[in-house]
Amino acid sequence: MYKSYCGIDFGTTNSAVSIIKEDGTLKQIIFEKNRETIPTAIFFPEHNTYKPIYGSKAIEEYITGGNGRFMRSIKRILGTDLMNLKTEVNEIRLSYEDIIGYFLKHLKDTAEEQAGVFIDKVVLGRPVHFQDYAPEADERAESFLRCVAKSVGFKDVDFQYEPLAAAYAHEQIIEKEKLACVIDIGGGTSDFSVIRLGPEHKKQRNRQKDILANTGVRIGGNDFDRDLAIKCFMPKLGYGTMLKAELYNGRILPIPSTPYVMLSEWSSINSLYTYKEKKNIERIYEESEEPKKVGILREVVKRELGHTLLNCIEQGKISLTRQDKQEAELDFLEKPQSIDIYKRDFEESIKKDTQKIINTMTECLKEASVGYNDIELIILTGGSTEIPYIKKEICKLFTNAVISEGGKFSSVSSGLGYVAQRVFECG
Repeated sequence: MYKSYCGIDFGTTNSAVSIIKEDGTLKQIIFEKNRETIPTAIFFPEHNTYKPIYGSKAIEEYITGGNGRFMRSIKRILGTDLMNLKTEVNEIRLSYEDIIGYFLKHLKDTAEEQAGVFIDKVVLGRPVHFQDYAPEADERAESFLRCVAKSVGFKDVDFQYEPLAAAYAHEQIIEKEKLACVIDIGGGTSDFSVIRLGPEHKKQRNRQKDILANTGVRIGGNDFDRDLAIKCFMPKLGYGTMLKAELYNGRILPIPSTPYVMLSEWSSINSLYTYKEKKNIERIYEESEEPKKVGILREVVKRELGHTLLNCIEQGKISLTRQDKQEAELDFLEKPQSIDIYKRDFEESIKKDTQKIINTMTECLKEASVGYNDIELIILTGGSTEIPYIKKEICKLFTNAVISEGGKFSSVSSGLGYVAQRVFECG
């Protein structure tokens, strides 16, 4: 038997759930393809909007040509004005509260099915900041997420910073006290915690004395997708080209960049599919000096292939973690294109964002009043720590630390389960 509570890591790219057995041991919920994580993706079929498809099945349904509305990285709306808006889903107006609710309910239902018990209590992970330098937006985002969780059947809802959850998961195997820095670089944010961990510490109900500092910045894997898209893909679609000078009294004007930026962001792609935006891109195409290139942008938007394109870009990014060159095949176009992308170009594209991440990490150490050399353990979690350039730039700063990378994709979920155990059993 299992307890009636769980930990949910509702992530930008992937999500995970942990539950606790009666004997106190932890179990990760298994999703599709026998995995402990599920892509945070949802597809609303055109003729069955109120029965959405989730995870990899949603991605596959969309990419293989299914008719309907596809959404990914929905966590990124938290803390923004979109939280209070509705969006058109197959000619039906749905709120983002409803959409996120569908996904959280799927996580809850899957956990209950595997646990065989009704689960009505949850600890949800959250970034240190949903939005940079916006404490009111942070409060609104947490309140919004709490309301969504309650709307799908959770009576008791608590929160924990994601990097702290990862720390508590790793603490289960630590044999002696260590000063640790958690580096959690996910799909939407990069978060850091400096905390004292050890066998004696994990027995304490209140860990505030152990937590020395937490910081975060709204930069993650989605931003690296965007960086790669803008540098290596969007120029093939006309980004950086010019408008016809004769239409503007001889002035040389660049193609507007906004459609390309929107097409490079998971959370804004659907906004390109409005009548107004499609008409705007049609005008840009007609006024372009290089209509052959802009014609690809026009096709992608007209046929609503933005998520398919960005999925190809994301897969290219992942391939570049293992090899120096990748040939990206845009075989979904009417006239298929092939784009060679190189690791050196990708690393160049993410340099500025990587430096912002390091600056935020450095700020965390300063707030904790410790230096790089004082850290004994580095805990890497989140898929973007797989990127060799980022890992190298961060780890070279910690000369005395042991690097731990175990459970990189499930440590936050596991830690949330242990926090739930403490919150709902110990009070």
